[in-house]
Amino acid sequence: SWVVALQPAQAEGWEYGGHLKYQYTYTEYRDTNVAAILGENPANDHSFDGRLKAEWRGSGFDFIAHYEVLALAGDSVETRRALNAAGLQKSGTVNGLPDDRQRLFDFTDEFIDNNRATAVQRLDRLSVGYASGGATLRFGRQAVSWGNGLAFQVLDFVNPFSPIAIDKDYKTGEDMLYGQWQWAGKGDAQLILLPRRDPLTHDLDHEQASNAVKLHARAGLFDIDVLAARNYDQTLLGFGVMRSIGGAVWRLDALHTVVPGQEDVWSLVTNLDYSWVLFGKNMYGFVEYYRNGFGSASEPGYLAADPELIARLVRGEVFTVGRDYAALGVQVELSPLVNAFANLIQNLNDASRYLQLRGTYDWRQDTQFMAGLNLPDGETGSEYGGIPAPLPG
Repeated sequence: SWVVALQPAQAEGWEYGGHLKYQYTYTEYRDTNVAAILGENPANDHSFDGRLKAEWRGSGFDFIAHYEVLALAGDSVETRRALNAAGLQKSGTVNGLPDDRQRLFDFTDEFIDNNRATAVQRLDRLSVGYASGGATLRFGRQAVSWGNGLAFQVLDFVNPFSPIAIDKDYKTGEDMLYGQWQWAGKGDAQLILLPRRDPLTHDLDHEQASNAVKLHARAGLFDIDVLAARNYDQTLLGFGVMRSIGGAVWRLDALHTVVPGQEDVWSLVTNLDYSWVLFGKNMYGFVEYYRNGFGSASEPGYLAADPELIARLVRGEVFTVGRDYAALGVQVELSPLVNAFANLIQNLNDASRYLQLRGTYDWRQDTQFMAGLNLPDGETGSEYGGIPAPLPG
């Protein structure tokens, strides 16, 4: 894949920028994989991501607008539609691109829709804000990221990135009211009020909204976060801790979810990352443990997944069906313009794994090339080896 980035033209007042990204993907499936049975094997796909940004700041006010065009074409578009028709696609939209069925405002237009290609144009950011002293208030389509996870997240429950996502430049925006109050040298408080619509009736539904408050404070050597939220009519209580240990940084996030009619659920992520120099090369690495409180610790449980887990998979809040995971990551700067990455996600309950290898080359100041390989592996019946599908054979 290659990326062309347009740098901002102005430093004050109005700023303009954007990017163009194209990616080619080749995928080989096992013969017994449902994607191979319902679609082409191997699959050849093309994706395009174009974003134009216009941002203005002055006198404490800001205005942000990002227009994007997203397109997919190839074999997997048709396969995804077949999977949806068979009831086997449990996450995301039918076409694999974002829509605004649940958002307060509808800023998405699907202008290509056929068996082998789909494309949308949309506003992914559109907000106005005001900042005075240590207070900021912003309304409109924007993105907020909370939590200390590196691969997995538990406190970041609004459009978190998938643990296998490669492109993490922009989270998908949500229509919300955001506020932040800072206390110099002590911490800050953040608030989000995020209304949602029922995807069937398109009416505002308070039971599908997300409202949250997060407090951050510095206590000695520790940074501490405390979270209280209502998310889809369930109560979330969370906390996070971060501190330096030698030259490394340790983090821990935990989230308690009150689920009506069943026992409360705990999810947790903790990690340690470190940067060093070896043989004259800059290196970075991390190790992370993740506990998915809604996941199953045994393979038979995957086929009878908790409805609460399925709901979170559909909403894009979690991305795994197991319970315990380890994630490892290494980055090596081969030269100032060339970097190599290796990431491994290990399911600790069924011994399956997902390996990602990739490299990036910053060819010019505004242009980057990237190539990579994804390798899922495991015994049949395991998460990354292949969960049996509810189809004959």
